[in-house]
Amino acid sequence: MSILLYVGGSKDGEKGLVPYGFSRSMAMTEEGPEFYAERVLSLERVGKVRVMALESLQDTWVAERLADHYAHG
Repeated sequence: MSILLYVGGSKDGEKGLVPYGFSRSMAMTEEGPEFYAERVLSLERVGKVRVMALESLQDTWVAERLADHYAHG
């Protein structure tokens, strides 16, 4: 199991357990299902980070949001 940070959607900022080998997950919300995909992004001062990000989000937005989480976490 890996502990990954969720970025975007209703799980934004939450940490969750993801089994090794899994690269996608789904969360049911009142608005419907949210699909998350594993991404590896490089952040300044942090290095490479694995996250579960909402599939519909662009990498640039995910990187900005992730940097915010690290700055305030």
